[in-house]
Amino acid sequence: MKKFLFLLVALMLVLVGCTMTNPSLRDTWLNAVNQTSSEAKLTLSADVNVDGMNLTNEQKKIAELFEAGFVIEQKAQDEQNAYVKITANNDKPLRDLGVWTSKEKAAAEMLVKENVMYFKTSADPFFFKVDMDEMNDQDFNMQSQYELQKKVMEFMKGEFKSYISQFNYEIPKLQDLGFKTIETPAGKEDVLKVKYELGINEVLDFAEYTVDNLANYDRLDVFVKEFAGFMPAEIQPTEAELTTAVTEAKTQLGQFKTTLGGMTKESLEAMIGKDIDFKIATEVGISKKKYIASEDTVINIGIKDPATGKSGSAVIKATSLVWNVNGNVKLPEVKDAVNVTEYEKDLNKVRSLSDDTPLKKLFMQEFNASFTIGETFAMLGSDFKELDAAPYIKDGSTMVPVAVIGEWLDSDTKWDGKTNQVTMKIKDTEIKLTLGSKEAYVNGNKVIMHTAAESVNGRTFVPVAFIAKELGAKSDYNSETQEVKIYFE
Repeated sequence: MKKFLFLLVALMLVLVGCTMTNPSLRDTWLNAVNQTSSEAKLTLSADVNVDGMNLTNEQKKIAELFEAGFVIEQKAQDEQNAYVKITANNDKPLRDLGVWTSKEKAAAEMLVKENVMYFKTSADPFFFKVDMDEMNDQDFNMQSQYELQKKVMEFMKGEFKSYISQFNYEIPKLQDLGFKTIETPAGKEDVLKVKYELGINEVLDFAEYTVDNLANYDRLDVFVKEFAGFMPAEIQPTEAELTTAVTEAKTQLGQFKTTLGGMTKESLEAMIGKDIDFKIATEVGISKKKYIASEDTVINIGIKDPATGKSGSAVIKATSLVWNVNGNVKLPEVKDAVNVTEYEKDLNKVRSLSDDTPLKKLFMQEFNASFTIGETFAMLGSDFKELDAAPYIKDGSTMVPVAVIGEWLDSDTKWDGKTNQVTMKIKDTEIKLTLGSKEAYVNGNKVIMHTAAESVNGRTFVPVAFIAKELGAKSDYNSETQEVKIYFE
Protein backbone atom coordinates (compact mmCIF):
# COMPACT_ATOMS: atom_id res chain seq x y z
CA MET A 1 0.00 0.00 0.00
CA LYS A 2 2.87 2.39 0.75
CA LYS A 3 4.34 1.76 -2.70
CA PHE A 4 0.99 2.52 -4.26
CA LEU A 5 0.72 5.68 -2.19
CA PHE A 6 4.10 6.94 -3.36
CA LEU A 7 3.16 6.09 -6.94
CA LEU A 8 -0.02 8.10 -6.53
CA VAL A 9 1.79 11.18 -5.24
CA ALA A 10 4.47 10.91 -7.92
CA LEU A 11 1.89 10.67 -10.70
CA MET A 12 -0.01 13.67 -9.47
CA LEU A 13 3.18 15.71 -9.21
CA VAL A 14 3.90 14.77 -12.83
CA LEU A 15 0.53 16.31 -13.67
CA VAL A 16 1.79 19.56 -12.19
CA GLY A 17 5.13 19.40 -13.98
CA CYS A 18 6.55 22.88 -14.35
CA THR A 19 3.17 24.57 -14.60
CA MET A 20 4.10 27.58 -12.52
CA THR A 21 1.48 29.86 -13.99
CA ASN A 22 -0.49 32.96 -13.30
CA PRO A 23 -4.17 32.89 -14.24
CA SER A 24 -3.21 35.01 -17.28
CA LEU A 25 -1.00 32.19 -18.58
CA ARG A 26 -3.39 29.36 -17.81
CA ASP A 27 -5.02 29.41 -21.25
CA THR A 28 -1.58 28.99 -22.80
CA TRP A 29 -0.90 25.81 -20.83
CA LEU A 30 -4.37 24.46 -21.58
CA ASN A 31 -3.88 25.20 -25.26
CA ALA A 32 -0.66 23.20 -25.18
CA VAL A 33 -2.65 20.14 -24.10
CA ASN A 34 -4.90 20.45 -27.17
CA GLN A 35 -1.94 21.00 -29.48
CA THR A 36 -1.61 18.27 -32.13
CA SER A 37 1.07 18.95 -34.74
CA SER A 38 4.12 21.17 -34.31
CA GLU A 39 7.83 21.56 -34.97
CA ALA A 40 10.41 22.51 -32.36
CA LYS A 41 14.10 23.05 -31.81
CA LEU A 42 15.74 22.93 -28.37
CA THR A 43 19.35 23.77 -27.57
CA LEU A 44 20.48 22.42 -24.21
CA SER A 45 23.84 22.81 -22.45
CA ALA A 46 25.29 22.56 -18.95
CA ASP A 47 28.49 24.34 -17.87
CA VAL A 48 29.70 22.40 -14.84
CA ASN A 49 32.55 23.68 -12.67
CA VAL A 50 34.62 20.57 -11.92
CA ASP A 51 37.61 22.32 -10.34
CA GLY A 52 38.71 20.54 -7.20
CA MET A 53 36.48 17.55 -7.89
CA ASN A 54 38.11 14.14 -8.16
CA LEU A 55 36.63 13.17 -11.50
CA THR A 56 37.82 10.35 -13.71
CA ASN A 57 38.88 11.09 -17.26
CA GLU A 58 35.61 9.63 -18.50
CA GLN A 59 33.60 11.91 -16.19
CA LYS A 60 35.56 14.95 -17.36
CA LYS A 61 34.85 14.07 -21.00
CA ILE A 62 31.15 13.72 -20.26
CA ALA A 63 31.23 17.15 -18.58
CA GLU A 64 32.85 18.58 -21.73
CA LEU A 65 30.16 16.95 -23.86
CA PHE A 66 27.35 18.56 -21.86
CA GLU A 67 29.13 21.89 -21.72
CA ALA A 68 29.06 22.13 -25.53
CA GLY A 69 25.47 20.94 -25.42
CA PHE A 70 22.97 19.29 -27.73
CA VAL A 71 20.46 20.35 -30.35
CA ILE A 72 17.14 18.51 -30.21
CA GLU A 73 14.90 18.79 -33.27
CA GLN A 74 11.31 17.56 -33.09
CA LYS A 75 8.43 17.15 -35.50
CA ALA A 76 5.00 15.83 -34.55
CA GLN A 77 1.93 15.22 -36.68
CA ASP A 78 0.04 13.83 -33.69
CA GLU A 79 0.73 11.63 -30.66
CA GLN A 80 1.33 8.52 -32.81
CA ASN A 81 3.46 10.07 -35.56
CA ALA A 82 6.56 11.98 -34.51
CA TYR A 83 10.28 12.45 -35.16
CA VAL A 84 13.20 13.52 -33.00
CA LYS A 85 16.88 14.08 -33.78
CA ILE A 86 19.58 14.75 -31.18
CA THR A 87 22.93 16.17 -32.30
CA ALA A 88 25.99 16.77 -30.14
CA ASN A 89 27.42 20.24 -30.68
CA ASN A 90 30.89 18.87 -29.95
CA ASP A 91 31.43 15.14 -30.32
CA LYS A 92 35.19 15.26 -29.63
CA PRO A 93 34.73 13.97 -26.04
CA LEU A 94 32.90 10.93 -27.47
CA ARG A 95 35.73 10.39 -29.93
CA ASP A 96 38.34 10.72 -27.19
CA LEU A 97 36.51 8.00 -25.23
CA GLY A 98 36.28 5.76 -28.28
CA VAL A 99 32.48 5.79 -28.17
CA TRP A 100 32.21 7.56 -31.52
CA THR A 101 34.55 6.89 -34.45
CA SER A 102 32.50 7.82 -37.52
CA LYS A 103 33.51 10.71 -39.76
CA GLU A 104 29.92 11.90 -39.45
CA LYS A 105 28.97 14.24 -36.61
CA ALA A 106 27.45 12.34 -33.69
CA ALA A 107 23.67 12.31 -33.89
CA ALA A 108 20.77 9.95 -33.27
CA GLU A 109 17.32 9.90 -34.86
CA MET A 110 14.03 8.23 -33.97
CA LEU A 111 10.85 8.20 -36.00
CA VAL A 112 7.51 6.77 -34.87
CA LYS A 113 4.73 6.07 -37.36
CA GLU A 114 1.72 4.49 -35.72
CA ASN A 115 2.89 1.04 -34.58
CA VAL A 116 6.33 1.18 -36.17
CA MET A 117 9.44 2.78 -34.69
CA TYR A 118 12.57 3.58 -36.71
CA PHE A 119 15.93 4.56 -35.23
CA LYS A 120 19.49 5.16 -36.41
CA THR A 121 22.67 7.09 -35.69
CA SER A 122 24.38 9.34 -38.19
CA ALA A 123 26.94 6.54 -38.67
CA ASP A 124 24.29 4.14 -39.98
CA PRO A 125 23.43 3.90 -43.71
CA PHE A 126 19.85 2.85 -42.93
CA PHE A 127 17.17 2.90 -40.26
CA PHE A 128 16.49 -0.04 -37.95
CA LYS A 129 12.80 -0.86 -37.71
CA VAL A 130 10.80 -2.18 -34.77
CA ASP A 131 7.32 -3.29 -35.77
CA MET A 132 5.22 -3.68 -32.65
CA ASP A 133 2.74 -5.91 -34.49
CA GLU A 134 5.58 -8.40 -35.01
CA MET A 135 6.87 -8.25 -31.43
CA ASN A 136 3.95 -10.07 -29.83
CA ASP A 137 4.65 -13.32 -28.01
CA GLN A 138 3.17 -15.33 -25.19
CA ASP A 139 5.09 -13.52 -22.48
CA PHE A 140 4.77 -9.93 -23.59
CA ASN A 141 2.36 -8.38 -26.05
CA MET A 142 3.93 -5.13 -27.21
CA GLN A 143 0.87 -4.21 -29.25
CA SER A 144 -1.43 -4.42 -26.25
CA GLN A 145 1.12 -2.48 -24.18
CA TYR A 146 1.23 0.19 -26.89
CA GLU A 147 -2.57 0.48 -26.95
CA LEU A 148 -2.64 0.68 -23.15
CA GLN A 149 -0.03 3.43 -23.21
CA LYS A 150 -2.15 5.46 -25.64
CA LYS A 151 -5.18 5.11 -23.39
CA VAL A 152 -3.19 6.16 -20.32
CA MET A 153 -1.74 9.17 -22.13
CA GLU A 154 -5.20 10.25 -23.27
CA PHE A 155 -6.49 9.87 -19.71
CA MET A 156 -3.56 11.84 -18.28
CA LYS A 157 -4.08 14.60 -20.83
CA GLY A 158 -7.72 14.98 -19.82
CA GLU A 159 -6.84 14.93 -16.13
CA PHE A 160 -4.10 17.50 -16.68
CA LYS A 161 -6.63 19.87 -18.27
CA SER A 162 -8.96 19.41 -15.31
CA TYR A 163 -6.18 19.98 -12.81
CA ILE A 164 -4.47 22.97 -14.42
CA SER A 165 -7.85 24.76 -14.86
CA GLN A 166 -7.95 25.28 -11.08
CA PHE A 167 -4.20 25.81 -10.57
CA ASN A 168 -3.94 29.51 -9.71
CA TYR A 169 -0.37 29.99 -8.57
CA GLU A 170 0.81 33.58 -8.87
CA ILE A 171 4.36 33.81 -10.17
CA PRO A 172 6.08 36.52 -8.14
CA LYS A 173 7.59 39.48 -9.97
CA LEU A 174 6.29 38.37 -13.36
CA GLN A 175 7.40 40.98 -15.90
CA ASP A 176 5.40 41.84 -19.02
CA LEU A 177 7.99 42.83 -21.66
CA GLY A 178 5.46 43.60 -24.37
CA PHE A 179 5.34 42.25 -27.91
CA LYS A 180 8.60 41.26 -29.57
CA THR A 181 9.47 39.72 -32.93
CA ILE A 182 11.23 36.37 -32.97
CA GLU A 183 12.76 34.41 -35.85
CA THR A 184 11.63 30.83 -36.45
CA PRO A 185 12.41 28.47 -39.34
CA ALA A 186 8.90 29.27 -40.60
CA GLY A 187 9.58 33.02 -40.56
CA LYS A 188 9.06 35.93 -38.18
CA GLU A 189 6.42 35.86 -35.46
CA ASP A 190 5.22 38.47 -32.98
CA VAL A 191 5.03 37.14 -29.44
CA LEU A 192 4.22 38.52 -26.01
CA LYS A 193 7.39 38.23 -23.91
CA VAL A 194 7.10 37.57 -20.17
CA LYS A 195 9.96 37.06 -17.75
CA TYR A 196 10.33 35.76 -14.20
CA GLU A 197 13.08 34.73 -11.80
CA LEU A 198 12.86 32.18 -9.03
CA GLY A 199 15.26 31.65 -6.15
CA ILE A 200 15.14 29.00 -3.43
CA ASN A 201 12.50 30.84 -1.41
CA GLU A 202 10.26 31.19 -4.47
CA VAL A 203 10.68 27.49 -5.32
CA LEU A 204 9.80 26.54 -1.73
CA ASP A 205 6.74 28.78 -1.93
CA PHE A 206 5.68 27.14 -5.21
CA ALA A 207 6.21 23.67 -3.73
CA GLU A 208 4.10 24.57 -0.69
CA TYR A 209 1.27 25.86 -2.90
CA THR A 210 1.40 22.79 -5.16
CA VAL A 211 1.35 20.29 -2.31
CA ASP A 212 -1.54 22.10 -0.63
CA ASN A 213 -3.41 22.44 -3.92
CA LEU A 214 -2.92 18.75 -4.63
CA ALA A 215 -4.10 17.70 -1.17
CA ASN A 216 -7.32 19.66 -1.69
CA TYR A 217 -7.88 18.74 -5.33
CA ASP A 218 -11.54 17.64 -5.48
CA ARG A 219 -10.90 15.05 -8.22
CA LEU A 220 -8.00 13.32 -6.47
CA ASP A 221 -10.04 10.28 -5.49
CA VAL A 222 -11.59 10.07 -8.98
CA PHE A 223 -8.17 10.26 -10.59
CA VAL A 224 -6.76 7.51 -8.38
CA LYS A 225 -9.64 5.13 -9.01
CA GLU A 226 -9.68 5.70 -12.77
CA PHE A 227 -5.93 5.35 -13.03
CA ALA A 228 -6.02 2.12 -11.02
CA GLY A 229 -8.31 0.74 -13.71
CA PHE A 230 -5.33 0.61 -16.09
CA MET A 231 -3.40 -1.72 -13.79
CA PRO A 232 -3.30 -5.48 -14.49
CA ALA A 233 -6.20 -7.26 -12.83
CA GLU A 234 -3.95 -9.32 -10.57
CA ILE A 235 -2.50 -6.23 -8.85
CA GLN A 236 -5.48 -3.88 -8.94
CA PRO A 237 -6.21 -2.42 -5.48
CA THR A 238 -9.62 -2.95 -3.93
CA GLU A 239 -12.08 -0.09 -3.45
CA ALA A 240 -11.18 0.01 0.25
CA GLU A 241 -7.45 0.11 -0.51
CA LEU A 242 -7.96 2.99 -2.95
CA THR A 243 -9.98 4.96 -0.42
CA THR A 244 -7.28 4.37 2.20
CA ALA A 245 -4.55 5.40 -0.27
CA VAL A 246 -6.27 8.69 -1.06
CA THR A 247 -6.81 9.44 2.64
CA GLU A 248 -3.16 8.65 3.45
CA ALA A 249 -1.98 10.74 0.50
CA LYS A 250 -3.97 13.78 1.61
CA THR A 251 -2.71 13.38 5.18
CA GLN A 252 0.93 13.10 4.14
CA LEU A 253 0.59 15.96 1.66
CA GLY A 254 -0.85 18.10 4.45
CA GLN A 255 2.08 17.22 6.71
CA PHE A 256 4.53 17.97 3.89
CA LYS A 257 2.85 21.32 3.30
CA THR A 258 3.31 22.21 6.96
CA THR A 259 7.01 21.33 6.74
CA LEU A 260 7.50 23.43 3.61
CA GLY A 261 5.59 26.32 5.15
CA GLY A 262 8.26 26.85 7.78
CA MET A 263 11.24 26.35 5.47
CA THR A 264 13.48 29.09 4.06
CA LYS A 265 16.76 29.22 2.22
CA GLU A 266 18.59 29.67 5.51
CA SER A 267 16.83 26.78 7.27
CA LEU A 268 17.40 24.51 4.25
CA GLU A 269 21.11 25.35 4.27
CA ALA A 270 21.28 24.67 8.00
CA MET A 271 19.53 21.33 7.52
CA ILE A 272 21.94 20.02 4.84
CA GLY A 273 25.03 21.81 6.16
CA LYS A 274 25.81 23.46 2.81
CA ASP A 275 25.58 26.97 1.39
CA ILE A 276 23.28 26.96 -1.63
CA ASP A 277 22.95 29.36 -4.55
CA PHE A 278 20.02 28.65 -6.85
CA LYS A 279 18.21 30.78 -9.43
CA ILE A 280 15.99 30.11 -12.42
CA ALA A 281 15.59 32.92 -14.95
CA THR A 282 13.04 32.30 -17.72
CA GLU A 283 11.83 34.41 -20.61
CA VAL A 284 8.81 33.04 -22.47
CA GLY A 285 7.37 34.14 -25.80
CA ILE A 286 3.61 33.58 -26.14
CA SER A 287 2.15 33.64 -29.63
CA LYS A 288 -1.10 35.40 -30.46
CA LYS A 289 -2.63 31.93 -30.89
CA LYS A 290 -1.89 31.21 -27.23
CA TYR A 291 0.99 28.75 -27.33
CA ILE A 292 4.60 28.93 -26.16
CA ALA A 293 6.60 29.93 -29.23
CA SER A 294 9.93 30.54 -27.52
CA GLU A 295 11.58 29.98 -24.18
CA ASP A 296 14.99 30.90 -22.81
CA THR A 297 15.89 29.49 -19.41
CA VAL A 298 19.09 29.74 -17.39
CA ILE A 299 19.47 27.77 -14.17
CA ASN A 300 22.35 28.64 -11.84
CA ILE A 301 23.25 26.11 -9.14
CA GLY A 302 26.02 26.47 -6.59
CA ILE A 303 26.86 24.42 -3.50
CA LYS A 304 29.62 25.15 -1.01
CA ASP A 305 30.72 23.26 2.10
CA PRO A 306 31.54 25.99 4.67
CA ALA A 307 33.58 23.52 6.73
CA THR A 308 35.98 22.51 3.95
CA GLY A 309 35.59 25.34 1.48
CA LYS A 310 34.94 22.87 -1.34
CA SER A 311 32.36 23.99 -3.84
CA GLY A 312 30.74 23.06 -7.11
CA SER A 313 28.54 24.92 -9.55
CA ALA A 314 26.63 24.48 -12.77
CA VAL A 315 24.90 26.72 -15.29
CA ILE A 316 22.20 24.98 -17.31
CA LYS A 317 20.91 26.75 -20.40
CA ALA A 318 17.90 25.82 -22.51
CA THR A 319 16.66 27.73 -25.55
CA SER A 320 13.69 26.56 -27.57
CA LEU A 321 11.53 27.58 -30.51
CA VAL A 322 8.16 26.12 -31.50
CA TRP A 323 6.44 26.77 -34.83
CA ASN A 324 3.96 25.35 -37.32
CA VAL A 325 1.59 24.56 -34.43
CA ASN A 326 -1.47 22.63 -35.66
CA GLY A 327 -0.07 23.04 -39.16
CA ASN A 328 0.89 20.61 -41.91
CA VAL A 329 3.98 18.90 -40.48
CA LYS A 330 5.92 16.55 -42.75
CA LEU A 331 7.96 13.75 -41.22
CA PRO A 332 11.16 12.41 -42.81
CA GLU A 333 10.70 9.63 -45.35
CA VAL A 334 12.26 6.25 -44.62
CA LYS A 335 13.61 4.69 -47.81
CA ASP A 336 15.93 2.05 -46.35
CA ALA A 337 14.99 0.17 -43.19
CA VAL A 338 15.98 -3.22 -41.80
CA ASN A 339 14.01 -5.14 -39.24
CA VAL A 340 15.67 -5.34 -35.82
CA THR A 341 14.52 -8.93 -35.44
CA GLU A 342 16.80 -9.88 -38.35
CA TYR A 343 19.80 -8.83 -36.25
CA GLU A 344 18.74 -9.97 -32.78
CA LYS A 345 19.64 -13.61 -33.39
CA ASP A 346 22.03 -13.42 -36.31
CA LEU A 347 25.59 -12.77 -35.15
CA ASN A 348 26.95 -12.67 -38.72
CA LYS A 349 24.53 -9.88 -39.64
CA VAL A 350 25.57 -7.87 -36.62
CA ARG A 351 29.22 -8.39 -37.48
CA SER A 352 28.53 -7.08 -40.98
CA LEU A 353 27.63 -3.67 -39.54
CA SER A 354 30.22 -0.93 -39.64
CA ASP A 355 32.47 -0.68 -36.60
CA ASP A 356 31.68 3.05 -36.61
CA THR A 357 28.13 2.59 -35.41
CA PRO A 358 27.56 2.40 -31.64
CA LEU A 359 24.52 0.23 -32.43
CA LYS A 360 26.85 -2.61 -33.40
CA LYS A 361 28.16 -2.78 -29.84
CA LEU A 362 24.61 -2.65 -28.55
CA PHE A 363 23.53 -5.55 -30.76
CA MET A 364 26.63 -7.54 -29.83
CA GLN A 365 25.62 -7.36 -26.19
CA GLU A 366 22.65 -9.62 -26.99
CA PHE A 367 25.09 -12.41 -27.87
CA ASN A 368 26.98 -12.17 -24.60
CA ALA A 369 26.30 -14.40 -21.61
CA SER A 370 27.42 -14.73 -18.02
CA PHE A 371 27.18 -17.68 -15.64
CA THR A 372 28.02 -17.92 -11.95
CA ILE A 373 29.35 -21.17 -10.53
CA GLY A 374 26.84 -22.80 -8.19
CA GLU A 375 24.04 -20.34 -8.97
CA THR A 376 20.86 -21.25 -10.79
CA PHE A 377 20.64 -18.13 -12.92
CA ALA A 378 22.38 -16.61 -15.92
CA MET A 379 22.33 -13.45 -18.03
CA LEU A 380 21.71 -14.27 -21.67
CA GLY A 381 22.15 -10.99 -23.48
CA SER A 382 19.87 -8.58 -21.62
CA ASP A 383 17.61 -11.36 -20.32
CA PHE A 384 17.74 -12.82 -16.82
CA LYS A 385 17.36 -16.59 -17.06
CA GLU A 386 16.57 -18.95 -14.21
CA LEU A 387 18.32 -22.33 -14.56
CA ASP A 388 17.09 -25.70 -13.36
CA ALA A 389 20.69 -26.81 -12.79
CA ALA A 390 23.66 -24.75 -11.60
CA PRO A 391 26.92 -24.48 -13.57
CA TYR A 392 30.00 -26.06 -12.01
CA ILE A 393 33.72 -26.40 -12.70
CA LYS A 394 35.33 -29.68 -13.73
CA ASP A 395 39.00 -30.02 -14.71
CA GLY A 396 39.18 -26.24 -15.14
CA SER A 397 36.16 -26.02 -17.45
CA THR A 398 32.84 -24.35 -16.67
CA MET A 399 30.08 -26.85 -17.32
CA VAL A 400 26.67 -25.48 -18.29
CA PRO A 401 23.40 -27.24 -19.22
CA VAL A 402 23.32 -27.69 -23.00
CA ALA A 403 19.69 -26.46 -23.07
CA VAL A 404 20.84 -23.04 -21.84
CA ILE A 405 23.48 -22.83 -24.57
CA GLY A 406 20.84 -23.72 -27.10
CA GLU A 407 18.54 -20.96 -25.89
CA TRP A 408 21.37 -18.43 -25.69
CA LEU A 409 22.57 -18.99 -29.25
CA ASP A 410 19.23 -20.02 -30.76
CA SER A 411 20.66 -23.38 -31.80
CA ASP A 412 18.94 -26.45 -33.15
CA THR A 413 19.93 -28.98 -30.46
CA LYS A 414 19.28 -32.73 -30.78
CA TRP A 415 19.95 -35.62 -28.41
CA ASP A 416 20.55 -39.18 -29.63
CA GLY A 417 19.97 -41.61 -26.76
CA LYS A 418 21.42 -44.56 -28.68
CA THR A 419 24.81 -42.94 -29.29
CA ASN A 420 24.74 -40.59 -26.23
CA GLN A 421 25.50 -37.80 -28.66
CA VAL A 422 24.46 -34.14 -28.59
CA THR A 423 24.34 -32.21 -31.86
CA MET A 424 24.16 -28.43 -31.85
CA LYS A 425 23.51 -26.58 -35.13
CA ILE A 426 24.20 -22.88 -34.78
CA LYS A 427 23.86 -21.12 -38.13
CA ASP A 428 26.67 -22.55 -40.28
CA THR A 429 28.44 -24.38 -37.44
CA GLU A 430 27.60 -27.92 -36.35
CA ILE A 431 29.09 -29.24 -33.10
CA LYS A 432 28.77 -32.89 -32.04
CA LEU A 433 29.63 -34.03 -28.53
CA THR A 434 29.51 -37.52 -27.02
CA LEU A 435 28.93 -38.03 -23.32
CA GLY A 436 32.09 -39.19 -21.59
CA SER A 437 34.34 -38.43 -24.57
CA LYS A 438 36.73 -35.52 -25.07
CA GLU A 439 36.44 -35.92 -28.82
CA ALA A 440 34.17 -33.41 -30.52
CA TYR A 441 33.40 -32.80 -34.17
CA VAL A 442 33.05 -29.26 -35.51
CA ASN A 443 31.65 -29.27 -39.04
CA GLY A 444 32.98 -32.82 -39.35
CA ASN A 445 36.49 -32.03 -38.11
CA LYS A 446 37.68 -33.76 -34.95
CA VAL A 447 38.67 -31.50 -32.05
CA ILE A 448 39.96 -32.60 -28.64
CA MET A 449 38.28 -30.87 -25.70
CA HIS A 450 39.82 -30.26 -22.30
CA THR A 451 36.75 -31.71 -20.55
CA ALA A 452 34.17 -34.21 -21.79
CA ALA A 453 30.43 -33.54 -21.88
CA GLU A 454 28.55 -35.42 -19.18
CA SER A 455 25.12 -36.10 -17.71
CA VAL A 456 24.32 -34.96 -14.16
CA ASN A 457 20.91 -35.65 -12.62
CA GLY A 458 19.42 -36.13 -16.04
CA ARG A 459 20.85 -32.91 -17.43
CA THR A 460 23.50 -32.79 -20.15
CA PHE A 461 26.38 -30.45 -19.29
CA VAL A 462 28.88 -29.16 -21.83
CA PRO A 463 32.06 -27.04 -21.49
CA VAL A 464 30.72 -23.62 -22.39
CA ALA A 465 34.11 -22.06 -23.18
CA PHE A 466 34.79 -24.73 -25.80
CA ILE A 467 31.44 -24.13 -27.49
CA ALA A 468 31.99 -20.38 -27.44
CA LYS A 469 35.54 -20.66 -28.80
CA GLU A 470 34.44 -22.73 -31.76
CA LEU A 471 31.89 -20.03 -32.57
CA GLY A 472 34.52 -17.28 -32.40
CA ALA A 473 33.70 -15.99 -28.93
CA LYS A 474 35.99 -15.22 -25.99
CA SER A 475 35.63 -16.05 -22.32
CA ASP A 476 36.76 -14.50 -19.03
CA TYR A 477 36.65 -16.02 -15.55
CA ASN A 478 36.60 -13.97 -12.35
CA SER A 479 37.87 -16.17 -9.51
CA GLU A 480 36.57 -13.75 -6.83
CA THR A 481 32.98 -13.64 -8.07
CA GLN A 482 33.19 -17.06 -9.77
CA GLU A 483 31.56 -15.51 -12.81
CA VAL A 484 32.24 -16.70 -16.34
CA LYS A 485 31.59 -14.23 -19.15
CA ILE A 486 31.30 -15.29 -22.78
CA TYR A 487 31.34 -12.51 -25.34
CA PHE A 488 31.73 -11.84 -29.06
CA GLU A 489 33.73 -9.09 -30.66
